[in-house]
Amino acid sequence: MKNIFSNRTGNNTNNNKNIIQTIDEFFRRVSNLVAIAGSIFAIFVLLMQIRQVNADNFYIANYDKIINVITVCFVFILIDQIRIAPRKLYIVVPIIQLIGLLLLNFFSKKYYDIYANRIIWTIAGSILFFLVIVINWLRLSYSKFTLYQMIIASFIFVITLGSLLLYLPLSTVSGKLSFVDALFTATSAVCVTGLSVIDISKEFTLFGQIVLITLIQIGGLGIMSISAIVLLFSVNKGSVQDRVRTLEMFNTQNKDIIQSTVKVIFLSTFLIELLGAVSLFTVMETDSKLGMRIFSSVFHSISAFCNAGFSLYTDNLHQYSANITVNVTIMLLITLGGIGYPVMLTVSRAVINKIKGQRYVFDVQARIVIYTSVILIIVGSVFIFFNEYSNSLKDLPLKEKILVSLFQSVSPRTAGFETIAYNSMSTVTIGVVIFLMFVGASPNSTGGGVKTTTLFVFMFSVITAIFNRPYIVVNGRKIKSDTVNKSVAIVTLAISISVLASFIMFYIEKSKTMMPILFEAVSAISTVGLSLGITPTVTVWSKLILILLMFIGRVGYLTLFMSIGSIKQGKYGIIDLPTSDVTIG
Repeated sequence: MKNIFSNRTGNNTNNNKNIIQTIDEFFRRVSNLVAIAGSIFAIFVLLMQIRQVNADNFYIANYDKIINVITVCFVFILIDQIRIAPRKLYIVVPIIQLIGLLLLNFFSKKYYDIYANRIIWTIAGSILFFLVIVINWLRLSYSKFTLYQMIIASFIFVITLGSLLLYLPLSTVSGKLSFVDALFTATSAVCVTGLSVIDISKEFTLFGQIVLITLIQIGGLGIMSISAIVLLFSVNKGSVQDRVRTLEMFNTQNKDIIQSTVKVIFLSTFLIELLGAVSLFTVMETDSKLGMRIFSSVFHSISAFCNAGFSLYTDNLHQYSANITVNVTIMLLITLGGIGYPVMLTVSRAVINKIKGQRYVFDVQARIVIYTSVILIIVGSVFIFFNEYSNSLKDLPLKEKILVSLFQSVSPRTAGFETIAYNSMSTVTIGVVIFLMFVGASPNSTGGGVKTTTLFVFMFSVITAIFNRPYIVVNGRKIKSDTVNKSVAIVTLAISISVLASFIMFYIEKSKTMMPILFEAVSAISTVGLSLGITPTVTVWSKLILILLMFIGRVGYLTLFMSIGSIKQGKYGIIDLPTSDVTIG
């Protein structure tokens, strides 16, 4: 009896502890969400005050209420950090927050009617609030989020911040860019898409263009790579959980591999972009001022390598359709950015070993990426050349026809540049371009799409099923069944989401033809940026759909759904269940 009673007591104690832990975890998550939301909301309100200094403005008229909301949000952050922040780094955060609240409540109120001084203190407060978000992010991303949730949340954070910066009057010539258009442009930049509802060469000031290219560079490098630079200290100085999460990000147990990988990514990116900028500098805008020539060359080099497709020219790159230097440079940048860092590293090592006379080996992924990419480029360019020879290319000389055909085959692989209008091409060619956009670039690259490796595995899985083979073999290596399942899932999700979005947009826009809508949807979800000219004319709801498609395409289909929840390995990985036959086909 005594043992039974003690067991019951122990069980009740454990149940109570579980309930308390659950409640505590719930309140932690709520406070974290409020912390991030409050920080972003604070910056939004401050920027709105900069944007419109008007006594009738909603944000000015309800100033006291807004200040109270922000204060409550920051009290949540303050309490949460005092409760769970053990490290000295995070003890500084409440001090920064208190200073920020002081500036927001006192100085902004004091200089309410003095424009210049109020702007100064508002900007100072914005900087402090930004620091609060960054430091909060370093802590929350490790302690609360799974790896997939961290990737998605990081993109949302950068897109939100970029939208607010582009929303400033300082970013546009007119100073009247709507927030939806700012959000659309920021999403397109961070997701390295290239779709735009405005003419960035005319609408954006130099500041706006600098913000845009910065967002493109961040999106191209990848949030994980940039975060690793800041978070690398966790491997040596952080908690055990911080160290495990940092190693998990790069799928390794060796911190030295992380350092070398990040170093290679950054150095190779900036070196390639620098060489591309130098090449473009020799031929682009030769009649412009030196500063503008340098900026234009750097802008287009970064945009090309990151597969973004943004251009500082109204007609994109049409004026350079016959320029061999511009075409070859842009195509090389697109290709290098699209094959992925692992393949680029493998190829560079093979070239070095070849020069030294040493043995070199291409792994299976490098072979698949290179072969698939070369085949897609050759088949696409040949098809465009012959199918458009007497159509959109009829007025061009033979050399330019070849150059344009090759460029238009490379660019749909998620780059978004064009040297000829796609809406001048035939419907059949547009269909081929949609297929090229759908496939996209390669894994771990700056591009989007379902990826070349996914297409390869998917097609060979079909061939394997037709010929009743047990598994896929590439270069003497068997492809894992998990990889085959993922490829089928990605292709199915991509087609389903693209078609569904196209039908919704078709209904919203009341369009007479489906092709431009489908082209736009695939271009968005594959982060390509090509358009048949309907992007600036779509409604707000269609813009929001395109924003969602660009976001899904950049973070990845499986990443998005695995962030919602994952199957516990213990339920399906250990227990072997009986099999059952199902008749299909």
